[in-house]
Amino acid sequence: MTTEIELKYLVLGNDTVEKITQTLNRENIHFSYQEKQLANCYFDTPELNLRQHDMGLRVRRSNSHIEQTIKTAGQVVGGLHSRPEYNVDIEDELPNLKLFPDEIWQPSQSVENIQHDLVALFNTDFKRCTWLITDASGNRVELAYDQGEVASAEKKERIHELEFELVQGDKSALFTLASLLFKELALRPGLKSKAARGYALWRTEPVIEATPQQIFICHKRIDSIANAFTDGLSHGLTRLQNSIEAYLATPTLHELVAVKANLALIRHGFWLFADYLSPDELMIRDELSHFVHLLTWVDNAIHLQELTNKTGNYRKKLDFSKLLIEQLQIEKRRFPDSDDISQLLHSSRFNQLQLSILQGYLARSEHTVTANKANDDTLIKFAQDKIQLSLSEISAQMKNMASSDCQQYIAQSKLLYRSSLTGTWLAGLFDNDLRDKFRRPWLDLQQGISELQSLWIIQLQLEKLSEPPKKLVQWQQSKVQGLLLALDNTKAIAIAIEPYWLE
Repeated sequence: MTTEIELKYLVLGNDTVEKITQTLNRENIHFSYQEKQLANCYFDTPELNLRQHDMGLRVRRSNSHIEQTIKTAGQVVGGLHSRPEYNVDIEDELPNLKLFPDEIWQPSQSVENIQHDLVALFNTDFKRCTWLITDASGNRVELAYDQGEVASAEKKERIHELEFELVQGDKSALFTLASLLFKELALRPGLKSKAARGYALWRTEPVIEATPQQIFICHKRIDSIANAFTDGLSHGLTRLQNSIEAYLATPTLHELVAVKANLALIRHGFWLFADYLSPDELMIRDELSHFVHLLTWVDNAIHLQELTNKTGNYRKKLDFSKLLIEQLQIEKRRFPDSDDISQLLHSSRFNQLQLSILQGYLARSEHTVTANKANDDTLIKFAQDKIQLSLSEISAQMKNMASSDCQQYIAQSKLLYRSSLTGTWLAGLFDNDLRDKFRRPWLDLQQGISELQSLWIIQLQLEKLSEPPKKLVQWQQSKVQGLLLALDNTKAIAIAIEPYWLE
């Protein structure tokens, strides 16, 4: 049995083999190179017994050599895959489960029944180019570039990925090599294995997405402050990379909003836990800020999209002025397009940011801290202090506001957003019902201010017209006044509600 430790990246672009070889030669890195064609068939029962136990069974042919492999439960964080695997040479292309060790099977699994029911589900066929690299410290890394396809029946999906597998030594060698190649190749972390992609193709029934629920990062009340942040890094990085994949699959502004939101969420954790972080870790926060700022335009783009969309809430009213619609569309065209965003998400700097977060998580995971109940500096007190500070800031601003003032409400949007991020990190440590009751009016305020921003954009664009339609001006002013009254009422409820975190 071996434990496979590898970084996996998806590749965007061509001439990958040439670029890698040139880079290694330029850096005087010693390597041996080879190419081979691999044909793989994955097996499971029709009921997916192996999949349900987080196991994957593969038979691989390379020339005349045939090998069966079973991989058991592992972990994927930030593109780093760690999973035990068992390899056995066989003579034909039908797997023989009895050749694997008995201890890998769960008590609920019957090896004989699984063997009897095995069927071929999908294939992965690809050319593998490998560079076996030995660095100056004696670490050995196999760099593998796979190009081919995964197929199930008539369904196919391209394979174009790079894997950094640790053969011998310290896993830091993987990160060093990856950082080097970030500068030469357009990459992004690969979250799904070839097997996971094959299962997705084989699945005949559509996957029904669950209704999104509010996810809170910290929820272990007995945890230490240090461990809470460490777990939050893993959680946040996974959310970020899933949102990146969702955007690249469907490049819409709403998907891009999720990418920006997850960057902001991770960064907020670095602000909350700043007193417990090293100077190097705080530099990651600065990089997160860089990318959050690069995407600040997304919020305005969402408002403009809603206003110019023919099915948008206000479009029928806006049709009173074709000049206004044209003006809004001109504003919309000034934003980056999907190709620009794709290049950003595959850039060296963005990959290095994600790798730094992953390295920070791994370094912290190796030094877990046991919470001390006798110490006043506990996670619960930490959370109470941070949430109280957040509430004090936003409540003070809200109380000092003049009622029914459009610009003052819009000015509070950033502070409200930061307060909601504090809740996303820490509110899961407290009673669900009390927490949800408290947060509801504050979230309603956020939503109302977002709608107010759309109406404010309309006003700004109307002011640019030499003769704005009176009907449209009156309608816009009426909508703003009605919304301001609703916001005033919601604000009063939010400020008056009892805190949920005081025990």
